[in-house]
Formats: sequence, C-alpha cells, structure tokens
Amino acid sequence: MLNDVHTSGMAELLVKVTMPCTVFMSLMRPFSRTLMIESLATFVITGVIYIAGGYLGLGLARLMKASPGEKQCWRFGCAFGNVGFMGIPVVMAVFGEEGLIYVSMAVASFSLLSFTVGLRMFDNAPRDFRLLQLMRNSPAVPATAAGFIMFLTGLRLPGAVEGGISLIGGMTTPLSMILIGAILAKQRLKDLLTDIRVLPPSAVKLILIPLASLFILRWFIPNQFMLSVIITMMAMPPAAATAIFAEQFQGDAITAAKFVVVPTILCAITVPLISLLL
Repeated sequence: MLNDVHTSGMAELLVKVTMPCTVFMSLMRPFSRTLMIESLATFVITGVIYIAGGYLGLGLARLMKASPGEKQCWRFGCAFGNVGFMGIPVVMAVFGEEGLIYVSMAVASFSLLSFTVGLRMFDNAPRDFRLLQLMRNSPAVPATAAGFIMFLTGLRLPGAVEGGISLIGGMTTPLSMILIGAILAKQRLKDLLTDIRVLPPSAVKLILIPLASLFILRWFIPNQFMLSVIITMMAMPPAAATAIFAEQFQGDAITAAKFVVVPTILCAITVPLISLLL
C-alpha cells in the first residue's frame, strides 16, 4: 500500500511535524533544577558521543581500506544513530514518557550536529550553513528550545492547544515503525546479508559505541535512569539520513542503504541484549 512517494512524505511529516510535537511535549513538566542540569548534560554528552562515533567510523574505514563512498557512509552512520524514528518508540516502550526529556535532548543534539558537522562528512555537501536553514530542515531544534524555555519559566499553553500538540506527537511512534517497516520491505535481504563488509561497521555502531559509552559514563552519571536512556539511544542503528545524504550528495547510495538496513535488522538482537546488561 506504500510506495516511495508515500514513504518520502511520511518521513517529512515525522521530521517536520510529529517529532517536534513529541519533543516539545516531553518538556512540559514541572521545573526541577536537577532535571534541568541532567537535560543540558544529556545534550552535551550525546553530542560528544556522536562526534567520537564519527572518528571510530573513520578509523575503521582506514583500517579496512574502504572506498571513499564507504568511508563517508561508515563515518556518518557510526556517528549518528536513529534516535528519532527508532529511539523515541523504543524509549517510550522501555522507559515510558519519563525518559522522553532525555531523548529530546539527544534528538536536538543530533539535529544540530548532523546538519552541520555531519554534512561535512560527505565530500560534495555544502560547506556553508545558516541558522534559518538549519531550523527549517530540522524543526526539532527550535521545538526543543521553545519547550526548554517553557520548562524553565513554568509557562504553559492553553489546554486545548497542548492537547492538540500531544495528539499530533502521539503519531510519532506508530508512524516511525510503519516507515521503518516500509524501508526494510523494499530491500532484498539476500543481497544485503551476503555483503560481509557491512558487518564490522555494524558491530562498531551497535556494540562497541554503546558498551564503550556505558563503561565511561557510569563513572560520571549517578542517575541510573538517565544513563540507561542515553546508552539505549547510542545503541540505535545508523540514521536513515545516512542513505538520504549519500543519495543527495552523490555518495555511495547502495553502501549507505546496506549500512542502514542491516544494522536495523540486527538491532532486534543487540538492543535487547544491551537492555539486559543495563
């Protein structure tokens, strides 16, 4: 029932409408100094992990003598996980709405870095960025800023307006799962799973990065709930933007598609295992 036009429109609806609503509503809670500090810390910590993941992907590409197309895809995919389309549904299922405030900060950090530092990982991407362009491409950033201001000040929208935003945000989880299913359904699993070169970067993204993050961060984050949400975010497979940017900037779109789809399938095993470890 879904063709490429539908999935493209669905992805745009998620990124520009429902996800910003989810992010905004996750910040509609009573002010807490501790929660404020933890939220800002999550924004910084996830940003550092994104950048470190990019360097791990680059190092692996050099070690495996990857082609330029593989290097660009592996670097971006190892850096930026699917914290929006997959992260929000998974955290909602495992941790409930209480975990969404940390996810919102991870999504905001993702949006800010993927459209600036991330784009520079592709050779043919533009090198100049404007704030207005960033906000237009990723409305989750201004939604997070607006929500955080309301969290700090205690201001609230009228009940009917908040109810409408909440209903729209409630579409994020089912739409995300439908979109990921549609993306997976377009691929031939036989062709994907016979390419063993995609397995090492998949292991870096799904296993090495979350376990290394857990080993380091457990010494610095006393809140086990916050730590668990952050590690779960870092265990997500490469973002769909990996394939989108590769196609947009004349990269290796086939390699990018494999590096999105294969870890997305494998994370059905790795994410529950990391959850058990947490």
